[in-house]
Amino acid sequence: MSLNSRAKQLAVILLKSAQKSGNAHEVQLSLRKIVALLNKDVQFRTLLLSKRIATEKKVNILRNVLADYAHQLVIEFLGIISKEFSNNLFRRVVKVYDELYKKEEGVVFVSAHISHTLDDSKIDNLRTNLESALNKKADLNVEVNHELLGGIKLRIENTFLDASLQNQMIRLREKLLQS
Repeated sequence: MSLNSRAKQLAVILLKSAQKSGNAHEVQLSLRKIVALLNKDVQFRTLLLSKRIATEKKVNILRNVLADYAHQLVIEFLGIISKEFSNNLFRRVVKVYDELYKKEEGVVFVSAHISHTLDDSKIDNLRTNLESALNKKADLNVEVNHELLGGIKLRIENTFLDASLQNQMIRLREKLLQS
C-alpha cells in the first residue's frame, strides 16, 4: 500500500472516530501540536521512531507524557501507528485529516496579518465577523507584522485581501495621479 493511500485511510478512520465522540476540532488541534513537538523535540521524535522500545512500553510512555498536552484519541492513535510510524506518514495523515475536516465541517483557513497585537475579545470579534461574511467556520491564525502601518491583510484559503493602510495610500496616490 502506498504512503498516500495509507495516510488517507488512517486519516479517515481518525476523523470518523473523532466525529463520533464530537471532538473533531480538538483532535485537529492536538495533531498540530504533535507535529510542532516532532519538529522541535529530538527526544520525542526518537521515541516514536525507535524500534528498540516495545510497542506497549511506547504507548504507556506516550499516555503518561502527553496526557495534558494532546487529546486522548490522538495519543491512542500514535500508539496504534507506532509500529509503522514515520515522520512522512504522520505528517501526511495530519494533512489529509485537516483537508477532510475542513471539507466536512465547512471550515475555511484564514490568516490575518495585523500591525499590532489584539486582545482575545477582538480576535473573537474578528473571527465572528469573518464567519458571518463567509458563511463558514473560520480557522483563524493571527500574525503580527510590525511592517504594517495599520489595517489588515487577510488570506482566505488561496484568496488575498489587502485592507492595509499602506495599500490604501497606494490606491489613493494612483487615483490622484490619474486625475
